Amino acid sequence: MAALLLVPFAAPAASPAPAVPVPAAGSPDRALRPADVIEPPLPVEAFPGQVKEACGIWKELTWPRASRATDHPVVNTRLVIRGANVYHNRSGDLPAAGHYREYDVNPRVPGTRRDAERLVRDTDTTAVWYTADHYANFREISSGCE
Repeated sequence: MAALLLVPFAAPAASPAPAVPVPAAGSPDRALRPADVIEPPLPVEAFPGQVKEACGIWKELTWPRASRATDHPVVNTRLVIRGANVYHNRSGDLPAAGHYREYDVNPRVPGTRRDAERLVRDTDTTAVWYTADHYANFREISSGCE
């Protein structure tokens, strides 16, 4: 009789925005557009929980602006969250008329490395986009992250 071997494993991390096929780097489809804007825009509640938390943190900090990425203390914690610097939209994935700033999604211990999740906010319209993969894909947050 064969024995059954059970191997424990860690649960996967929270998924970013709903899965959408993304062309592989180097494929003809990927070469046409370096990043994808995933449609339709969704309310912040449809994103992973940390996105709503980040929106609240940045709103509390009044969506600061800085000439370079700056660590901002997260209230009542020993953590910092970095952002407020200009996002240049060089790839042209977001509307061309926008003026953008980038903001981290996940607070971190000072001195540790940042991850790939970002919010990008148009300072003129206050529209906000989420990227889970450091600007490879964007999805607009339609409400809840003003």
